[in-house]
Amino acid sequence: MAVFRPIPVTLPAHGVVFAESVHAPGFQMAERADSFHKIIYVLHGRADYAEPGGKPIPVPAGSVLCVRGGTRHRIADTEPPTLLLLCFSPPFLARDAKLEALWNALAGRHAAILRPGRPWGHRFESLWRAGIVEQAGALLGRETAIRAVADNILVSLARLPMATTADQARRRVEAVARLMAETFFEPWNLEEACARAGMSRRHFSNLFREITGRSFLEKLTELRLVHAANLLRDGQHSVLGAAFSSGYGDLSHFYRLFRQRHGQPPKAWADCARAPFLKSHQ
Repeated sequence: MAVFRPIPVTLPAHGVVFAESVHAPGFQMAERADSFHKIIYVLHGRADYAEPGGKPIPVPAGSVLCVRGGTRHRIADTEPPTLLLLCFSPPFLARDAKLEALWNALAGRHAAILRPGRPWGHRFESLWRAGIVEQAGALLGRETAIRAVADNILVSLARLPMATTADQARRRVEAVARLMAETFFEPWNLEEACARAGMSRRHFSNLFREITGRSFLEKLTELRLVHAANLLRDGQHSVLGAAFSSGYGDLSHFYRLFRQRHGQPPKAWADCARAPFLKSHQ
């Protein structure tokens, strides 16, 4: 439902709230300062963000605002936006010194305004939906799950490169490559990667090879097989478990790719890889 004033936010005991704010035409916001921190993702539309004495800064769709608690600010719409919010309390951050340091580096003394692009946007939207599902439900461990989603959003945001480049297309492909390196075990395919980067298959493939030195499929396979080999080498995982953990649901396909890369089936390779370690401990 569209609103004409900022939505009220009340934080629960666990210190995290996910919310949506759809601004109606004529939305007005007086200068304010909240007691909590917030991350605002502009899903649609456009607004201007301003702090006292500063010039308004345009915040188009796809942008992220990191606003520290206690910061006086005002948001004025230029095109009625839809905002996805993650609000969290200082005690939520204080429970983890490293997480608090990530936030302090992001927000600093003033709000940080980032334009990370679609790959990160897709990831944020997915995490935000997961937070809403947990928040609306009553499953066992609900509060822990909500805090975990908030943690993941903060880490994901902190990993964004702060530097900008003139080549926006290259930056988008680099962002997809980084995301794939972190989530290679998910069901990736070239079509999804192109959609995340917002470009044609040919343009994406050419830039991806230029950046990584591999085709998309070669890089995805490399990431998965290196991870599988590491799991098999430590002796704590079965072949099936290593394949599954690396993103392969088809065991015969995994066997074929592993043998092509390592020259042996997974079990034989693992036995050879562990032999020096076992011999040294006899």
